[in-house]
Amino acid sequence: MTFNIDKFIRSLAWFLVVNVTVVSYAMRSNFVTTEMKIRNGMEGIKRPEIVYHCKAIHSGLDYGWRRAKKPSLGHSFNILLEGGQKLEEEIHRCHFRSVFGTADVDISMTAIDAEICNYKDECAVHEVTPEGIMFNGKEWDFEERYPRLIPRKFLEAKWKPWPRRSS
Repeated sequence: MTFNIDKFIRSLAWFLVVNVTVVSYAMRSNFVTTEMKIRNGMEGIKRPEIVYHCKAIHSGLDYGWRRAKKPSLGHSFNILLEGGQKLEEEIHRCHFRSVFGTADVDISMTAIDAEICNYKDECAVHEVTPEGIMFNGKEWDFEERYPRLIPRKFLEAKWKPWPRRSS
């Protein structure tokens, strides 16, 4: 029996490639998907149109400019979040414009939000109203022994009026 060095090196190379692939995949954390919903709630005004732009800070993903012309219209963005052993937070910086002025909101999301959003009716909605940007959704209440989801509704940002232009 002769020893073939070329065959041995090729087999060793394949063995190393497979082991590196398996080990790197095992150390990789899990990814989950969730939704970020933005809805136009500008009811009862003459010009209810809103325009907004959102961008993810950490991943650099740009969702572009969106427009919702009528109340109850809006968009939902599918978002990929890192979960598993690491609970990474992704921050989405959103800039809103309307007849009332501008508003900036930082929307932070984690894999826990994906757990809340398992059922489509439970996802949080960021509603643009004449008062400003409202959060309408559920959050974890950790003040009790067994945490539970409770409904929350609060103002995230008020409108900054457009600057006056002199003629």
